[in-house]
Amino acid sequence: MKKMALPYTYGIIVFISVIFSHAIDFFLHEFAHSFTAWAMGWKDNPFALNYGQPTIDNILMQQQIDENVHYAAIFASHSGIQGALIAAAGPLIANGGGSIICGYILCILGKQPLQTFWRRTCMWFFTWLMAFNVFNVWSYAPLRALSSHGDMALIAEGLGIPSWFIFLSATGFAFWLVHWYVRNILPVVHMYFSDFYFGGVIGGTVLGTTIPFFSIVGIIGNYGLLSALMCLASLFFFTPAMLAMFYLSTGRR
Repeated sequence: MKKMALPYTYGIIVFISVIFSHAIDFFLHEFAHSFTAWAMGWKDNPFALNYGQPTIDNILMQQQIDENVHYAAIFASHSGIQGALIAAAGPLIANGGGSIICGYILCILGKQPLQTFWRRTCMWFFTWLMAFNVFNVWSYAPLRALSSHGDMALIAEGLGIPSWFIFLSATGFAFWLVHWYVRNILPVVHMYFSDFYFGGVIGGTVLGTTIPFFSIVGIIGNYGLLSALMCLASLFFFTPAMLAMFYLSTGRR
């Protein structure tokens, strides 16, 4: 009976991890926009997001919340660079920077010979948090970097440069983050949990959950046809490719 219950227990833990990691990742992103706008004088209160209604979708997945920054007024005042910095603060600075910080924390934890309950909990938590930060960056570049609206379009508009330039530069950063996470960080996590009953599937669970989660962001065409095609490619090509990279990386250790 205990062995039968283990997969369900594991599923519940993963579900809670997804909800919790998404909330942290989301608010890190939105508050980065808001605090940057406040620091530049475009908001009176950095905590004043558009919070929406207390519905289930909003409580669990923050579906109605946004940064409450009025970019039209910023661009109308010819402060395009400030608008671009505010737009970049979410995906590139907060989520990108958060990914790097989580990665170094995981490397440090992975080198500790003594596996206490606290260290294992931290290892699990930062693994999911890094995944949500990394693949949130991925959902912006390349998946939405060529769209006519959203953070990447605002960056291009504020800097007065073509969207394709933002696409190339930001996608390069996103690919580096993904490769570092899949090739170097997750194998460390895999080894750390290798003595657990489900230790061998942790990396696959994380990738199989987070990459599809962020790959569907523009799949219905709300960011344009090109974004939808890239989302499909991310879901059906990139996901298995990253899973293969991860398992090949664990085999070399």
